[in-house]
Formats: sequence, structure tokens, C-alpha cells
Amino acid sequence: MGWRTDNPVQAFDRTIIRERREPRRPPTRREIQTAIDAAPPGIAGILTLLAETGMRMNEAVMLERWQVDNPKRQILLTKTKTSRPRTISWHTPGGNATQALGQGAATGFLYTSGTTGKPFANFSSNHAQVMRRILRDNPLFRRFGVHGLRHAFAVRWLKEGGNIYRLSRHLGHSSVKVTEQNYLGFLTVEEQERVQFQAEQIFEGVPTKSPTMA
Repeated sequence: MGWRTDNPVQAFDRTIIRERREPRRPPTRREIQTAIDAAPPGIAGILTLLAETGMRMNEAVMLERWQVDNPKRQILLTKTKTSRPRTISWHTPGGNATQALGQGAATGFLYTSGTTGKPFANFSSNHAQVMRRILRDNPLFRRFGVHGLRHAFAVRWLKEGGNIYRLSRHLGHSSVKVTEQNYLGFLTVEEQERVQFQAEQIFEGVPTKSPTMA
């Protein structure tokens, strides 16, 4: 009959279409604290680490005590997205993880499942259970995903005057452009101008004062 037997849609090169997701407002400090208060101890500890350091989920779940350098107040991350280790400060314009680190186990993994005694196998599911528990008591609560804690950390960092280049390295982004695309839109016009001015000064080699914590 001369009809086509192939599917032209499947033959279309979809790699040229960039995926664009609707940006979600990062959770507030109050929303984050509500989740931490509703979670069992191990889950609460990891949620706090994520909120105060901006680590990725697997980086926090697999964090061991030997990776924590108390004298330097730094954390060596080895289980990273790119498999390249990076070191981050735990007291920054975005948060302070001193308490969460202090409450973790003295040896081995900092936080483990109370059931298995091992690192959480599916922390996203554990977090989702906490969200459902909160929603049963408060249907108006605005649930958020684990990755939202990382976004909230980054936005706090910039709103507090932190340097965007240092933030980009802290988060392990491939370039500062990724950081700009993800977080500048959550700032006020004045805050965006300040961040961009700082970036221009650094690019031109002009020393700037960034409120990085000791």
C-alpha cells in the first residue's frame, strides 16, 4: 500500500533537545527542621549533614569518621559523583555541621540504620517515609526531596554573601556556570548583582572579602 513501516518519531535525534525541569523552591529552615524532628536518629543525622554541608545524598550516607578532620574542620569526600575526591569545610556561609558531626559514631560510618546497623541502602525511601508521616499530621506541609537540602544550602550560601566560585568547588560542580544556572534565580536582583560583581572582581584579580566562617 506504500505505507511507512518505521516510526519517524523514534528516528528523531532527541539529544538536541535540552531537558528543562520546573525549578522548585528550596525548603525553608523551618521545613527542614520539621523533617529532622520527625525522623529517627540515624535518618535525622544524615538529613542534618545534608542541610548543613550541601553534600550529595550518597556522600553523606557513606561518610565515615576517618574522613572528618577535626583540627582543620574539613571533610574529605571520597564517594563522589565523579569518583574524584574533594575536601569541603563544614562551617561555611551555607551552614554549620559541627553538631551533626559530633553526634555521629566515633568510628566507622557516622550514621547507620537502627535496624541493620549498616549504611542506609535506600535513603530516598527512608526520607519519603518521613515526609508521609509529616503529611498525615499536617496535610499542608510542603514536602521536599533529599536533593532539596542541597539547593537550600547553596541558596543560603549566596544570600549570606558567600563566594560563588568557592560554592561551585564545594558542591563539586563541573563549572561555575552550573552553579549560576541552578541558584542565581532564587536571589533578589540586589543579591544577584552582588554575586556577579564578586565574580567579576575575582576574574579581574581584585581581592574580595568573602564571609567564609573560621
